[in-house]
Amino acid sequence: MTLDTAQPHRLSVPWLHSMSDVVRGAAGVVVTTAAFLVAVAVLVIAQIVVVAARAAVELT
Repeated sequence: MTLDTAQPHRLSVPWLHSMSDVVRGAAGVVVTTAAFLVAVAVLVIAQIVVVAARAAVELT
């Protein structure tokens, strides 16, 4: 009686690779959106500072 010494077949899971690509794509979208929102927030704060500075100049 001989033992079966064949290597087990590795499961090929192509959807796992596509899911990894989807997760990477989603992470990219999240990072891009966050960077855009930070840029908008900086511009809004800068506009508020400009308006406040103009108001302060008019008061003097």
